[in-house]
Amino acid sequence: MTRSVPAAPSVGLYSDMEEEDNQRGPERDETDTFYQLVRPLMAGDPAELSRKLAEVNKRSSQGSGR
Repeated sequence: MTRSVPAAPSVGLYSDMEEEDNQRGPERDETDTFYQLVRPLMAGDPAELSRKLAEVNKRSSQGSGR
């Protein structure tokens, strides 16, 4: 009676998972989310910054029921 032995994997499980991850492409960085939130507040001059901050304050006070 001959029993077949399963073939050993050519690469390990970790290598397979790493290859699958690499095929998905680069992951978004946490800083991307931060800049998506902050970029609208970035301003080229002090007057623009003041306008943007006033708008944020106005929206936040409207939403809080004040």
